[in-house]
This record gives sequence, C-alpha cells and structure tokens, in this order.
Amino acid sequence: MNKQWLIQNAETPIRYILTRDSSLADTITENEEVKIWLSKLSDRALSGDLSNIHGSHDYRYENITGKCFILGLNAKIAPFGIAMRYFINFLDGHIGKFPGDTLTFGKMYHYRDGETVMACFMPFLGYTYEKSVRYVAEKRLNIVYNFAKQGRYNLYRADLNYPGAKSDWKPYILDPELYRDGNIALPSIHDLILFAGMYGSFSEAEKQKAETAVSWIFGKDYAKVHNRLYYYAPDDPSYKAKAFNSKVVLPDCNSAQPKDMPYLLFLCFILSHFETSRKSEWFAGAVHFLEQFRTQDGRYIFPKEIISEQKDRYVHDGGHMNVGESKKNKNYAEIISTYWMERIFENFKSEKAYVRQG
Repeated sequence: MNKQWLIQNAETPIRYILTRDSSLADTITENEEVKIWLSKLSDRALSGDLSNIHGSHDYRYENITGKCFILGLNAKIAPFGIAMRYFINFLDGHIGKFPGDTLTFGKMYHYRDGETVMACFMPFLGYTYEKSVRYVAEKRLNIVYNFAKQGRYNLYRADLNYPGAKSDWKPYILDPELYRDGNIALPSIHDLILFAGMYGSFSEAEKQKAETAVSWIFGKDYAKVHNRLYYYAPDDPSYKAKAFNSKVVLPDCNSAQPKDMPYLLFLCFILSHFETSRKSEWFAGAVHFLEQFRTQDGRYIFPKEIISEQKDRYVHDGGHMNVGESKKNKNYAEIISTYWMERIFENFKSEKAYVRQG
C-alpha cells in the first residue's frame, strides 16, 4: 500500500528506485537534486580528481557516491556510468599496487580510502560484477570475519608504552597487531555498507562470513570498545598516533532523542540487510522507536533530525536523506520517511517480523 502511494506521489528518483521502470531511467537526470550531485561526480571524473576520497564535505568522493546511491543512480544510467568508469578504472589499478613494508598512516589510507571507501557504495550503484569491487569486498570480508569470529573485545595493550603518542590517547590505542600490515581488522561503517550492497551476490559461505562480521557489533561486550579508535605507527614520518575509523555506534533508542541520533534511519537501512541484525534486540528497539512516528494511514512522518539534508555531513551519518524531493512539497517529510521505512521493509518477509510487541 505504501509503495503504491509513493509511486503516485514521489518525484522520479523514488519512483525509479521502487519500480526500476526503464523509462524513468531516461528522465531521472532531469531531477534538480540529481543534476547537482551528478555534476559533482562528473566534474571530478573529467578533471581526474582522486583527492579528498574520505570525509564529510560535499565535494568529497565518499559523500558524492553515497548521495548518488541515495538518489537511485546506477551503472545503467549513461551519464552516471560514464563518470563512474573513471573511478572503477582507478580501483582496477590501485588494488595491484603495494604501498611498501613500513607501517605508516599513508599505508593505512592506501587500503582504507583507496580500497574500502572507494568501493563501499559501488555495489549499491550496480558494480557488483566488477573484478576490483569484488576483490575489495572479498578481501575486507575475510579480514573482518577472521577478526570477528574470535569474539574479541579487549582491543588494547596496557603493556605497550607507545612513545610519541598523546598520553590521553594511549589507553585507547588499538593493539597494533590488528593493523600490522596496514589493513584494519575491525569492521567499519564502510565495511557494513560494502557488505550490504554485495549481500545479494555473495555465496552462502560469504553471507555467513558477513553475518559473523556483523554479529561482532551486537556482542554483549561491544560497549567496552571506545567510540574513538586510535592507531599507532611509530615509523610514520609525520605522526606517531592518529584517530580515525570511529566505531559503529548503536544508539540507545530507549533513552536517546532524535537530535542525538540523526544517523539512525540510514544505519537501520544498512543493518536490515543482515539477518543477525534484524534478529537483534537492538534492532527491535530501533524499529519500535521509529514506529511511534507511524500515522493513522500507515505511513510515517519522522522528526526533521532523522531525515535531514545538511551540507557537509556524512551520508552514513544521516546527513543526506532526501531522495530528490522538493522541500516545498507539503508531503515532503511523509514521502521521505515512508520511503526509507519501505526500503527497510523490503529486507523483511513481513512488517510483523520486526515490530516489537509491547
């Protein structure tokens, strides 16, 4: 019922995403928001700009491709496919390069930014079949799986002094063994996005690895992991320690307010791809929280903090939740809210499967 209402009332991006009507693929690029973000991607491709891959600014590759995914763009849409080919070609070459034996932050960025962040939205954008995308997905899947299956949450080393690091960081510097070769073993939000997009093309064995990887963030001792993750590279020419790759934070939906968790809706969408998370107590609580905004018509109207469109805010932090709708539309909030719940519903056999009782 909600899907049909959206098809009748939403702009082209949502209608295209929900129907995959090929005739809409020819007109989606006429949407004003699509024009803006497709232009950002095309400009980078035309200028050969491979800088600023990771980050929350709207000129950064990560946010551009994330927003393109939200708007429904994919490899079948010619202008988008032409622009993305530049980045696919880059990834094809990048995965064959070795950044050297010495552990530096540059080496970590080589893998984190140049591989994981570069590839994370590509499966959602229609590139699961690309060899380099699959290479990155399988590589990250195996690394994260081999860590997660240990069930390890004591990630710090009190026996190491970490010379040159800030004293208040030292208790929270991750065990260097977890990134000895420059590949970070802990799952990041970029890994979860990558695995979610690839899930449909994973083998059954790969799906089980992904479920194991996701299960780690639902472990009872996950709360012991510090929100900020610090890394140590004594041979780095500039820094001895750095903080990046914050943990995936699961907000307490029983006490938090919408303003405290603007990323909740996007996080629920990503996690809804995994059976482990769908069956978790946390997910049930998150959906119960969202259900309070259900209208008498069975649609949804969320507070503006949860469906925000903000300049220079990470896509994965809920900063770009609009899907090509005009804010002048009186039904703007209802369309965006209902759409995202519809996308989450798609990953369940029935709505009843994830509505918590009581």
